[in-house]
Amino acid sequence: MDIGFVRRVIFTSIGRKFVMAVTGLALGAFILVHLAGNLLLLKGEAAYDGYVALLLANPLILYAELGLAGLFLLHIATAAWVRWEDWRNAPSGYEERKWQGGRTVGSATMLYTAAVMLAFLVYHIIDFRFGDHSVGFYRMVTDAFRDPVFVSFYVAGALALVLHLSHGMQSSFQTLGLSHPKYTPFIKFGGLLFALAMTGFAMISVYFLLELDHKKVEHHYQVAATEAR
Repeated sequence: MDIGFVRRVIFTSIGRKFVMAVTGLALGAFILVHLAGNLLLLKGEAAYDGYVALLLANPLILYAELGLAGLFLLHIATAAWVRWEDWRNAPSGYEERKWQGGRTVGSATMLYTAAVMLAFLVYHIIDFRFGDHSVGFYRMVTDAFRDPVFVSFYVAGALALVLHLSHGMQSSFQTLGLSHPKYTPFIKFGGLLFALAMTGFAMISVYFLLELDHKKVEHHYQVAATEAR
């Protein structure tokens, strides 16, 4: 490995922004896959527990988790570094002028949404890793979703993710030089759609909080009983 190249990447502003963009896109891809996995909760206990069992049976799962943790740490470290440099080098009144130049809520709250997401992520990992696995992962997750306090925290984390990605996705493409007057509107629109898709996490938790899964089962048995008559 060329240590000089690594130093140029890490210790230059452009290099740090590049690393932040690449890790951000990689984490976005992971979150999308994670959402797809969570949607299996809606299919029932067998589907979700089977999915988790398949993941845990993969001999590479530990390395994947370590790699994912490394991505998170690298993204957080470079983002904090870039943010600190921007703040240190910004001229007086720069923040106000940025708002006047069309700054979005997503871009203005990146630091705050990141803090909310980090707090949620730490809690979520601890809860998932050290929860009562004896009841099965489906039961463990859905039981947590019956708790209004947990769901409130979960929804807050999901909304923070939506806001963060509403700016983060398009910003990453721009940093990588993939912006163009012709394609930028599509990139922005696609980034917004991607961010809004993350509301799926909140919707899943509310679905179980309102016990719509029980109502779905009751409706199924009612229909079956009616057809049997």
